[in-house]
Amino acid sequence: MPSAVASRRAVRRLALARLVSVAGTAAAEVALAAVLYQRTGSAAWVAAALFVAFATPALASPLAGHLADRFDRRRVLVASDVLGAACLAAMAFVRAPGGLVALAFGAAAAASPFLPASAAALPSLAPDGDLPWANARLAVARSAGFMGGPLLGGVLVATTGAGVAFGFDALTFLASAALIATLRADLRPAGGSPHGEGSGVWAGLRVLAGDPALRAMALGFVLVDMGNGLVMPAEVALAHVLGAGSAGYGAMVAVWAAGGLAGPMAAARLIAVHREAGVILGGAVALGGAFALAAVAPWLTVALAAFAAGGASMGLVGVGEDTLLQRRAPDAVRGRVYAARLAAVQLSIALPLLVSGFAVDALGPRAVYGIAAGLCAAGCAVLVRMRRVER
Repeated sequence: MPSAVASRRAVRRLALARLVSVAGTAAAEVALAAVLYQRTGSAAWVAAALFVAFATPALASPLAGHLADRFDRRRVLVASDVLGAACLAAMAFVRAPGGLVALAFGAAAAASPFLPASAAALPSLAPDGDLPWANARLAVARSAGFMGGPLLGGVLVATTGAGVAFGFDALTFLASAALIATLRADLRPAGGSPHGEGSGVWAGLRVLAGDPALRAMALGFVLVDMGNGLVMPAEVALAHVLGAGSAGYGAMVAVWAAGGLAGPMAAARLIAVHREAGVILGGAVALGGAFALAAVAPWLTVALAAFAAGGASMGLVGVGEDTLLQRRAPDAVRGRVYAARLAAVQLSIALPLLVSGFAVDALGPRAVYGIAAGLCAAGCAVLVRMRRVER
């Protein structure tokens, strides 16, 4: 373990790498959607690209986690960024929609080991007492990347064209790889596989299912994240119901993102008082309350307050989840445990998207937010078990 000063410096460098990488990923997704629609005039191609962005990391998670636990995690992170950069650079020279989507699949597959490897490596950079602080820094960086990346991608496509946009996005991946390559720490996973978890790609799922606290966290957030997926198409409809139109929708997205920056900043202090399980449960309760408030909001200002609270709640939850997982999952399987949890999150969000648009059309956005609040309440009932186990 490096010294305290060196440790914090390494965490900040990893956070900067994540910011650059996430911003590049988000910019590339926006650029791809814009280019596909410009060239085809079909939303079906855009939907195909979105499906690839959501489904590929989930499907690749068993292998991604295995790579994070099998090889030096620094090399996994660098290789992930370099391969992603190669796919994005190739997209600058491809015009056929099918070719672009195929390369997007390759970029998403290449990026899939990044989050498991970086989350698994963090305890090698930060001492146990600094894990909440370190996870908060990474969460803020990720939120900032998601805020700036889409704007960057849209501006680049509009001002320079698709080729330059994809080329610039490739450079962000290379910059991330360069930052990670200079980390001064031993990021090799621990040898062996303690407690009989096994050595296969599914070992992380077995640990997640076998640990009572991690199991309660995963099952609870299957329900909570289903609510998240359900309300995604309802946001713009709610803005119109409130008479705010597209400008109101943009404001909702902006305040959610701002909350996503504020929540992690408070997480480290709250974890020191309430521990991880308390913060996770509290964040889930607050998210359900935010959905309920959005369901009955009479004015845009009330809805904006709900969205800010929702973004902050998710920021709190993310830091708590990562810290709990890092402290309870053995290093030898930590990448696979994180990958299993990430797959559960992505699938729990993606599957409701198959019906959420129809639900908004049939029931209206307020009813959909109410259903999401109910799903959060059901998830919290499961998460209480996690709190009891931690005590």
